[in-house]
Amino acid sequence: MQGAKALVRVLEESGVRHIFGLPGDTGIALYEALRERSDAITHIMTRDERSASFMADVYARASGHIGICEGPSGGGATYIVPGVAEAQGSAIPLLCLTSDTPVNQRGRGVLTEFDQESMFRPVTKWAHRVDSPTTLAEATRRALRVATTGRPGAVHMSLPSDTLEGETPEASVYGDPTFGSAPSLRSRADASLIERAARMIESSRRPVVVAGGGVLTSGAHHALTAFAETLNIPVVTSINGKGSVAETSPVSAGVVGGNGAWTFTNDLVSEADLVIFAGSRTDSTTTHHWRVPTPIDGPLVIQIDAEPWEIGNNYRLGVGLHCDVKLAFEDLLAASEPSPEVQNRNRERIQAVSIARQMHWERVAKESKQGGSPIKPQVVVSALRKVLPDDALIVADPGTPTPYLAAQYQLRRAGRTTIIPRAHGGLGYAIPGVVGAHYAAEGRRVVGMTGDGSFGMSCGEMETITRLNLPVVLIQCANNAYGWIKELQHLYQGDRYFGVDFTAVDYAKIASGFGMQSRHITDPAQVEPSLREALDDGRPWFINIVTESQITETPPVAGWLEAEARLARGEKTQQH
Repeated sequence: MQGAKALVRVLEESGVRHIFGLPGDTGIALYEALRERSDAITHIMTRDERSASFMADVYARASGHIGICEGPSGGGATYIVPGVAEAQGSAIPLLCLTSDTPVNQRGRGVLTEFDQESMFRPVTKWAHRVDSPTTLAEATRRALRVATTGRPGAVHMSLPSDTLEGETPEASVYGDPTFGSAPSLRSRADASLIERAARMIESSRRPVVVAGGGVLTSGAHHALTAFAETLNIPVVTSINGKGSVAETSPVSAGVVGGNGAWTFTNDLVSEADLVIFAGSRTDSTTTHHWRVPTPIDGPLVIQIDAEPWEIGNNYRLGVGLHCDVKLAFEDLLAASEPSPEVQNRNRERIQAVSIARQMHWERVAKESKQGGSPIKPQVVVSALRKVLPDDALIVADPGTPTPYLAAQYQLRRAGRTTIIPRAHGGLGYAIPGVVGAHYAAEGRRVVGMTGDGSFGMSCGEMETITRLNLPVVLIQCANNAYGWIKELQHLYQGDRYFGVDFTAVDYAKIASGFGMQSRHITDPAQVEPSLREALDDGRPWFINIVTESQITETPPVAGWLEAEARLARGEKTQQH
């Protein structure tokens, strides 16, 4: 069997149904194989390789299935890296395929030749150049296994054109649906460690769970909710972990850390005597640069992760549980025997959390009623919450939308419904991301939140959206600047702005030129009715909203709020 056809057969039999990418001259055989199996695998042609990788990343997050992106050799391989790196950093299962120059021309200076394997190795779990068609089916199965087992992540296969065009032994060509989703293989922690952790939890007076994105990738949100609500333990989340518990649950205490934290959440974690990190990298954002909690003289720590390297990486361990997060919470709940005294003590903490949570949402409701132009981002997020069903998928860029969505968009159900790239924070994510979300959504509404800085990086994918007639709504917060960096220059560089401002653009007209329904909004009263109209219409929509700059409306970013307070006191500020 031809190598390209063998590759497609393995993917198909492993459960792959969608591939995102665009063609190049080294991948003609792959495209012919995809054309022949187009009834089984849908290929979504993109306008940029980076967009293909972002689509695959979002598709995997929203569906739980492995995301597949592909691109050609040379520039195509270099362009596709950002989404691969993001998936790897966020533990998202993704397979990147790039065609390559022929093996028999290696080292002769053929057009687009370079060492793809070396380039992808630092941003993947596994990178491999398949130099012979005889091993292509085997290598594809290995790639799927590596991507979906343990801590999920990105893998890469370089596919020379003569490998794709050569012959693969037919007996080696088969797939395995076990490895089409993540986590494909789950492992339990040692029973003695579970027992020790359960006793530690019972003896603590102020325990708290910090839930990262690994909770959602594991599908552990229901197990975590049962554990926390039974034992009355507050749960805070990272941005990627948002949705680990419903934010209406009595144990929910919101997003923690440096970006989008609820005002009382960081204090809750700082005052804990036991922190249970679950599926969290304990990174700088989630811990507010390792201040929430502090590693030195800090609380006892239980850390649960499928990747042993993460366990104990930044905090001294009381117990480390190397296992699947879902199984860990099931086992911890089964091993727990809290006394009435412990239950009552924890219940008092939950009551305090409930009061703080109510005050937070009252403050959010008040901020959402602000008038004037430019429009406050709080008004936009409040309108979204009013018009969107609870199962809607929101794909957001890592700039202005992130802290407001994290702090002010209440998730009334558990599960992953907000998708934001937090490993590397690449701009230009949301516009292509809604394409991946649509194919994963199974009929749910899909909304993208972007900024005008991101627009210039990925607006070409609006043609993809209209060509496919996807019923998605893009909402852009426009302030004519790279606002995040401008805010840093405002707070820490004495308002010495450099390289951050750009001219106003008629974004709505550009979107209309791509075939989208569009609107430009400057009046806050127009936001909610425009969103309702776009959602009811069912066609691709783009809504440009002129929003307040971060300089005059500081987002809920802990370090920035602290810097503002120091400036108000006449003190110097220093960026972490």
